[in-house]
Amino acid sequence: MALKDLLNEYRFDEEFIYEGLLLDISVQLKKLMEEKGITKKELAERMGVSPSYVTKIFGGSNISLKTIAKVLSALEVDATLEIRDRNKTAELEVFKPRMRKTITPYLEEGNESSFVPIAG
Repeated sequence: MALKDLLNEYRFDEEFIYEGLLLDISVQLKKLMEEKGITKKELAERMGVSPSYVTKIFGGSNISLKTIAKVLSALEVDATLEIRDRNKTAELEVFKPRMRKTITPYLEEGNESSFVPIAG
């Protein structure tokens, strides 16, 4: 089964959506840090937590709206949340350009993959 087919099959799976949201949030927070020139160590100091805790946050562990708010506060960002259908988004923003080059061939029709879904 092609990766595109598997992604299609699991796209409404609760765990698949959850993991995708964690990835989206992590990428967006990392982007804000880079824009502000703040390291994980500095973010940890601003939040009053250990650098390993910040690493866990960016790994998708222990992340809640309260944790996200704490990160945003430390970054001095008054953010808003927009929920939209991924299928109506022109481009998947979460993939870095080099990652996009890597997965694009697998998303094209007819390419088979040994990808095994972990959701479910």
